[in-house]
Amino acid sequence: MKINKVHEITFDTNETIISATVSNREELILLMSSGGVIRYKINEKNGQYLFSVKSDLYSDGGFDITAQSTIYTLGTIVVVVNDYKRHGYIHYPEKYRALHLWRKDYHADISCYPIALFKNEIGVPHIIYGAAWNHVQIMNLDTRQILTAAKSLIEENAEEKHIEFYKAFSVDDEEPWPRPYDYFFGKLLVSPDNKRFLSAGWVWGSSDAYNVYDIEHFIRSNRIADVKIDAWEHENRAVCWIDGETVAIAYNPFTEEDENSTADSPCQIHFYKIDGENAVLEKQIPIIGLDISDLKIYYNKNLNSIIAHSGKIGIAIIELDGQIIFQDTNLKVDEYFIETSLFIQKSDKTISVYEITTTSTTQ
Repeated sequence: MKINKVHEITFDTNETIISATVSNREELILLMSSGGVIRYKINEKNGQYLFSVKSDLYSDGGFDITAQSTIYTLGTIVVVVNDYKRHGYIHYPEKYRALHLWRKDYHADISCYPIALFKNEIGVPHIIYGAAWNHVQIMNLDTRQILTAAKSLIEENAEEKHIEFYKAFSVDDEEPWPRPYDYFFGKLLVSPDNKRFLSAGWVWGSSDAYNVYDIEHFIRSNRIADVKIDAWEHENRAVCWIDGETVAIAYNPFTEEDENSTADSPCQIHFYKIDGENAVLEKQIPIIGLDISDLKIYYNKNLNSIIAHSGKIGIAIIELDGQIIFQDTNLKVDEYFIETSLFIQKSDKTISVYEITTTSTTQ
């Protein structure tokens, strides 16, 4: 097993590349320092200007081209957002050039902009996106209809839970109830079967709090129903879907102050099964000799393994029993894309694309 470079493209431009993604094996989407978003055909060596994120319409300055940003794609649809700020845009060819996204500013600086794209059972594209710290909407991208526009920001059974809680506690200055949903949505991940989405969010404490939501229920019900996976120290831990019911989450026993753990205790990956209204911890596998802090993880179905990368570990491939079957500590990449099985590495003017090969074939 090895990782081969399949493309290296240096752009002859005075601009720099702010963010980039591999939308398919022969196409890049680039956010440039001018604010322009470009679709670049690799084989044709041709760039197409799509739109600009710059605008003078907003009192806060709008999209910040100097801030960390992410590009999301679904087919030809492109979404660009500031990760820890308030603005973004949707580009949908032949439908709209740049549909503005905006969320409220309450702790936006520590909450990754919640964005996820998916197609429903009949192939219609949808977006899940943040409107406020505790509020995400689901929009039909063909019609631009917000399907959750009338949704209450109250959990199911909120009244019953309130009454039960205050049977044991008496508070004279209690506020009106039921209270709004008390949760900060974070980075979103849609399950492989497009039936659920996970939020890598947080709650006051401050703690990572990862929740799962059924998409159909989220659209149809007026109340919010979440499956709470767990809460831990606020470390923005890595997470990925394994299948439509299983989630894998990075875990450091020493950081969590587990009994008898030390700084030398191996890190772990925890596997949770979403079972009805509960998340069940099914297994914990140790990852010997791998620092899992600040890494990203993805599940590769063809390899039946987890792909992990970070600036510390480079790239590693981990089987579901915890065995590390490949590691390249020298290759530092920015992102891995499940849909294309490609890695991307960017500098100011150059994009390199890599892929995993299981044969001895060289480039």
